[in-house]
Amino acid sequence: MSLPPFFYQVFESLPRQGPGCTEATRHVFSLLPKLPDGARILDIGCGSGTQTRDLAALTSGTITAVDNHQPFLDMLNARAKEAGLQGRIQTVNASMDALPFDKGSFDLIWSEGAIFIVGFEQGLTLWKPFLKKGGYMVVSDADWFEPNPPKELAQWWESEGYVPVPEEEMKERVRRTGLRLVATYRLPESGWWDNYHVPMLARIVELRKTHGQDPGNAALLDSFEHEADMFRKYKRYYGYTFFVMQNP
Repeated sequence: MSLPPFFYQVFESLPRQGPGCTEATRHVFSLLPKLPDGARILDIGCGSGTQTRDLAALTSGTITAVDNHQPFLDMLNARAKEAGLQGRIQTVNASMDALPFDKGSFDLIWSEGAIFIVGFEQGLTLWKPFLKKGGYMVVSDADWFEPNPPKELAQWWESEGYVPVPEEEMKERVRRTGLRLVATYRLPESGWWDNYHVPMLARIVELRKTHGQDPGNAALLDSFEHEADMFRKYKRYYGYTFFVMQNP
């Protein structure tokens, strides 16, 4: 999917390219059994790599971070170097549906808020072959927390090209891929609001001054602002769930 350059310009200065928080990454990682020494980890859809660096602090293994936008990878490389992690984090520019790795290469596959690009079940099916037997996969994706979401909210999600399903249906989709569900964890509200929407809204104010005269840019900024409004109004109904899975 080709995105306009302005889309990336919006995200490149944000600390995260989607909802998330260090506390959630740490907690979900703690739900995993101890990984082997020198574990090989794959972070898919890493963006500028906040969670990549969090993972590096939680394990002594090596991390291969994949994204298809080179400026994000350049930022991650620079930050990894500043933190003395350049020997443990390798970046690869690749599409998440055409990963250039051998089968059975990784002890852990991690992906926060990115699997929606290829679809939840499709992504699990595509990525499972890259796991070692007994290896683990952790992904987060949007789903309904409560039944019967308001019509306005359901229509907004549909307009975004994504239709959430209940958590229980997500669990069933995990089972259909042959992965074993180990645990689930819901991203806290702060991971959405404090770490994503608040920085995004501040960025929107800046960009309206410099780029808002262009109708296409203005429409994109309006859509991000509307996204924050939907969360503010309807956060009880939806969110991200982390799914912790094992390759049997």
